[in-house]
Amino acid sequence: MSDISEKDFKKISCLARIEVPEENRETLAKEVGSIISWVEKLNEVDVTNVEPLTNVHEISLRLNRDEITDGNIAEDVLKNAKNAKYGYYAVPKVIE
Repeated sequence: MSDISEKDFKKISCLARIEVPEENRETLAKEVGSIISWVEKLNEVDVTNVEPLTNVHEISLRLNRDEITDGNIAEDVLKNAKNAKYGYYAVPKVIE
């Protein structure tokens, strides 16, 4: 089982922005340690000749060209605007 020090557990909880009460820290540290040791077992699996799985149905996906378009619907989109001028949204001035 992977042991986690109190310092490491405090750092992990701080990074995760989780406030852990003092009385629960030891129990949770043990649980996190057991999770980490379970994940470490994945390193024991030999995957040198295993192809990455991209789709379980063995179908090839259609690839689209990476082209930038505006969809030619600017007028339809601007119909939703309270105020539009010159083909753009018009908003009140924020910075003076």
